[in-house]
Amino acid sequence: MGAVLAVRANRAEVLLEKARTEYRLLPAGRMLNRCEAGSLMPFQWTINPYRGCELGCCYCYARYTHEYLDLDGRAFERIIFVKQFRKDLFERELRSVKPGEWIAIGTATDPYQPVERRYGVTRALLEVLARKAGLRVAITTKSDLAARDAALLGRLAERNDLRVNFTVTTLDAGLARRLEPGAPRPD
Repeated sequence: MGAVLAVRANRAEVLLEKARTEYRLLPAGRMLNRCEAGSLMPFQWTINPYRGCELGCCYCYARYTHEYLDLDGRAFERIIFVKQFRKDLFERELRSVKPGEWIAIGTATDPYQPVERRYGVTRALLEVLARKAGLRVAITTKSDLAARDAALLGRLAERNDLRVNFTVTTLDAGLARRLEPGAPRPD
């Protein structure tokens, strides 16, 4: 019985997709990105710890960003670039954030996509942010992996304004799997 289950698991569609995902380290001179002046966005700064996203949402507007890396949009969920986090640089960058300005984490890629389990870039960012006071931080994710950082998020919220937004496209698990093949099930 165990051998049969192992064979089935090896052939599972999600696992096969994961086997085709490639991770590349990306030297990052910055983690914080300033929104353009006059932007209609409700935040002034963005952070995307990864380029590309394993969730594979068919409606994702950020796929085109891989074209800047000479890759096509289909590579967006197959080739994930992991931004190399440097605490010293990030702390220096945070000095540019003025009181009352919002930092939005996860505006183009999910900060808690599966690769976060391996590399922990989002967690490293949050550890630095939790030592600060007076920040306004919003995180947007589809992932239940955010629960891993519940205590850390609690510390961050003690001295900062924190919002954690979970997006659930549909409660229909079958439809969710077709729309967002790599995302956690809605249930």
